Amino acid sequence: MGNDQLESVESIASRAEGVDRFVGVAAAVLMLLHMVSVFIPAMKVTRLLFFKDTISIWNTIAQLFERGEWVIAPVLFLFTIAFPLFKLMAIIYLFAGQSISDPKLHSHLSRLESLGRWSMLDVMVAALLIVSLTATGLADARFLPGMYLFTFSVVGTLLLSRRVSILARRFGVALPG
Repeated sequence: MGNDQLESVESIASRAEGVDRFVGVAAAVLMLLHMVSVFIPAMKVTRLLFFKDTISIWNTIAQLFERGEWVIAPVLFLFTIAFPLFKLMAIIYLFAGQSISDPKLHSHLSRLESLGRWSMLDVMVAALLIVSLTATGLADARFLPGMYLFTFSVVGTLLLSRRVSILARRFGVALPG
C-alpha cells in the first residue's frame, strides 16, 4: 500500500477526536514498556533467608528452555512476549491502518476482543507462583518493577483494545455485544 493510499484510508484514527487520537501512540508506548518489562527484574525470591534470586520474565523463559521444558517454555513465551506484542500491533493497525468501510474490520475487532480475555493469563501464573513459593514458608517472593510494568502493559492493552472497539461502534462498525 503506497503512502497516498494509506493517507486516504478512512480509519478509526482519522475520525478520532480529543485524547482518542492518541490511541496509536499509546499502543506504541505500551509496546516499548512491555519489552522493557520482559527484560528488567520482575521478582526477587529469597530462600532459607540466605539465597536470593532476581528473576526477569526473559530469564525465566530462557532457563525453562535450557532445562528442556518444551511445553511450558513456549507457552510462556507466546503468552508473555509474542501475544501481547502481536495484540498491540493489531490495535495500531485496526485503529490507523484499516478502513472503517472494510467488511473485515468487524471480524478483526471481534477476534481482538475475544483474544483479550487471555491477556491476564500470564499475570495470574506469576501470582500463583508467588503463592506457591511463599506457602511452603521456605521462600519469600516479592514483585519488582518488571512485574508491575508488565501488569501495567497488559491492563493498558486491554483498555486500548476496548477503546478501539467502542470507537468502531461509534463510527458505525457493528460489533457483537
